[in-house]
Amino acid sequence: MNSVSPVYTESEVPSEQVIALGQEDYYPIIVARIKYADDSVASVTRFRLDDKEREMIAKGADILLSQPHHGLMMPIGIQLAMPDSYPEAQ
Repeated sequence: MNSVSPVYTESEVPSEQVIALGQEDYYPIIVARIKYADDSVASVTRFRLDDKEREMIAKGADILLSQPHHGLMMPIGIQLAMPDSYPEAQ
C-alpha cells in the first residue's frame, strides 16, 4: 500500500505535506489539509493498493485503520475513490 497525493484539485497542492519523512520507524504518509465548501476542514490521506492487496480485499480481507493518539480518541473517516477523483458518496 502506497501513500499518494490526496488532493482533489491543483489549488490544494500547497496544503500537502509528508508526515514522518526520514523517520525510519514510521511509514511516510502524504497529508493534505482540505477546506470544504461548508468551511469544515479535514486532514486527508490517500492510499493506492497494489494488485496483491486488491486481490486480498476481493477475497474478503478487512481494512484495518489504526490511529495513534494521546488522550481522547479522535474521529476518523474512510472512503473509497478512484485515482484522480473525489470520494464516492456514502
